[in-house]
Amino acid sequence: NGFSDLLTGMVAEVDNQQKAADTAIQEVHAGGAKNLPEAMIAMEQADISIRFMVQVRNKAMEAYQEIMRMQV
Repeated sequence: NGFSDLLTGMVAEVDNQQKAADTAIQEVHAGGAKNLPEAMIAMEQADISIRFMVQVRNKAMEAYQEIMRMQV
């Protein structure tokens, strides 16, 4: 199923970006502020990905609800 595969891939990518942000934050804690810009960028990328995924979910739910309201 194409849509299912697309959503699965999106969730995996969001998870990967969140893990990258977590790793970057841990590196900043371990090594001081030298990696701070990269950590901040990774955190922003993860945040944007999560926000996008939430919007996709919201739109999918709206579409589902609209379909359920249709009379056959």
